[in-house]
Amino acid sequence: MIRRLALGMVLLAPAGCIGSLGGDDDNTGKPGEEEVTYETSAFACKPGLQPTELPLRRLSNQQYRRAMTDTLRALLPSEADGVLSEVQNRVDALPRDKRSGPDPKYGGFRRLDQAIFQETVSGSYEVGSLIGSAVATSDTRLQEIAGACATDADASNDAACLEAFVEKVAPRILRRAVSAEDVAFYVAVADSTLEREDYGDVLNVLFSAPDFLYFVEQGSGEPVDGVLTLTSHELANRLSFHFWQTVPDDELWALADAGSLSDEAVYKAQVERLFADARTQQALDEFYGDWLDPQHLGALDAGVGSPDYDAFAGEFSPSSDTRAHMLNEIERMGRYYSVEAPGSFDEFFLSDRSFAEHDDVAAIYGVSAWTEGDPPALPAERQGLTTRALLLASGSVSTHPIMKGVFLRKAILCDEVGAPPADAMAVADGVQPSGITSRDKAVAISEARADCAACHETLINPLGFVTENFDALGRLRSSESVYDKTTGEVIGTAAVDTSATPRVTFDDEREASTAAQLNSYMLESEKPQACFARRYFRFTFGREEDAGDGCLLADTHEALLDGGDLGSVLRSMALAGQFKNKSFTP
Repeated sequence: MIRRLALGMVLLAPAGCIGSLGGDDDNTGKPGEEEVTYETSAFACKPGLQPTELPLRRLSNQQYRRAMTDTLRALLPSEADGVLSEVQNRVDALPRDKRSGPDPKYGGFRRLDQAIFQETVSGSYEVGSLIGSAVATSDTRLQEIAGACATDADASNDAACLEAFVEKVAPRILRRAVSAEDVAFYVAVADSTLEREDYGDVLNVLFSAPDFLYFVEQGSGEPVDGVLTLTSHELANRLSFHFWQTVPDDELWALADAGSLSDEAVYKAQVERLFADARTQQALDEFYGDWLDPQHLGALDAGVGSPDYDAFAGEFSPSSDTRAHMLNEIERMGRYYSVEAPGSFDEFFLSDRSFAEHDDVAAIYGVSAWTEGDPPALPAERQGLTTRALLLASGSVSTHPIMKGVFLRKAILCDEVGAPPADAMAVADGVQPSGITSRDKAVAISEARADCAACHETLINPLGFVTENFDALGRLRSSESVYDKTTGEVIGTAAVDTSATPRVTFDDEREASTAAQLNSYMLESEKPQACFARRYFRFTFGREEDAGDGCLLADTHEALLDGGDLGSVLRSMALAGQFKNKSFTP
């Protein structure tokens, strides 16, 4: 799939994805490497070109919660849950992450949100204060974390007790080795006349420190071409937060202390171990959920009680949880092909199995809920990612082919689509379609203004039309009915038309009338594979890609095109040289 070139290239920037999978044998992103340049259909690699300097990333809200929880459990095995219950309300009030990226509504990730509000700063300080108070006011807790010397009446051992306390807790909270200067700094937080509250103050300062709230990476040695190798502890943190979204466990921490992660065999074994752990499944759920959750889709039970919606839904009544159940199915699908029964990207993309664990989504598919064993087979007409209920549902009586088309174009193909004019909704509300179907309405909206027609008629609408044989809940249909809003009576019925020229690539004039054809065209274009590589890169590194990331992205794309199982592809991102380095190139 990859074409090796003798000439230097820069990162390609077609209308679709831009932006390689570095293994250990070629193009790992190590400083000073010089190899031939190569490209895939979407990415170009120029070895030696480094990405720009990474910003100081903060922990995501979820990472912060898990880091705090697991750090306390490591330091207070018996009392951590009690402390956590006392701080939970304040933690819940911290600002939640928003989806970020070039187009947050279409494949944006919460890990990319680096916005800092006053509430973020003051809130984390208050959480640290509550943790310190919860520990310092309890003899049991203080003795467990600092020893009996912290509560006895012997003042002669106070200085040694506090110093030993800092030496014990600071490395785990700061997630790095601490120096004598570090110890002296945190000991100085306490008053000269040591009181038990001083232990709480030290905990407050530690849990409010940048090293706890951010990914502080200084690297080791001297930079080569603006790149430094991560320290053993920094690498352990990257691995743990990437796969588990939390701090390293005892085994990984011990290896970091010993400097063993520089041994390639040891490092690979840890990547395998972390990936196989159940905590990785939660991170994968976040990845697939953030990528494939249509932000335009609201609650599916909002129309329940309206005569037209009730008549449309029939015996099926969506609940307030139905949308979440649809999202759960997508997440379980990603987890299945990545971890439980690793398959290729094509197998994931073309899956004909139901991963619905809840009766409502299973009923939409006409199968039983998946509880154990092999996932149930879906009807023949429902093949692939594009026919999943979450990507088809609209939350209303009518389908939304325009929204479906925009989502597929942006989130699945990573193509750019210009923003609609500011008065687009007013235009849409005023159109008079020539027919009654959702497709008729979409065509009328597209033709209402000349400046809208080009995008709608070529980039957007056709992608949405191909799946019009599924209704606004994602159920298979052959005709579309229109209901009276006040009585729910059927006032018109028309056959659905799924024929369209989707132009997955802009010069492809082939017609499609089934999801299977559309899926085939998409995979042939190599765009979904490139889009997946791009999305997972952002999820891994918490930033957008640039020209210096071309080799890592091109290699990832190639592995997906070559049919590598998703689990191997995902692990390979952590095996890449770039994962182990930090760029300081401005």
